[in-house]
Amino acid sequence: MSDGEGQLVSLADGNERRAYTLRMLEDRVLRLETIAGGLSDRYEELRNEMRQEISSLRDQMKLLETKVEEGNRVVNGKLDRLIGGRAVITGIITLVTSILGTGMVHVALSLTTK
Repeated sequence: MSDGEGQLVSLADGNERRAYTLRMLEDRVLRLETIAGGLSDRYEELRNEMRQEISSLRDQMKLLETKVEEGNRVVNGKLDRLIGGRAVITGIITLVTSILGTGMVHVALSLTTK
């Protein structure tokens, strides 16, 4: 595996972990919202604390989503460059092979006509 491919794998792993953490935070927010909605007026202070925690979790989720999107852009950019580089190399090999093949045909024809 080349160094570039290794970096792509590590970036992808980081994005997978962020996506998993994001899903866990979303689950926690949903549970807290459900509990907060069921509390009576006697527990107003607890409800306010839960709303603050929910707000904090949502901020963390937005930050993680941003990081995941940035990571995906980096991975996609590197993947595009990797694929583009391979396409250029393949094109060069094809061109050289074609030129050499054409040259060999001319050499063979010139040898047979003498």
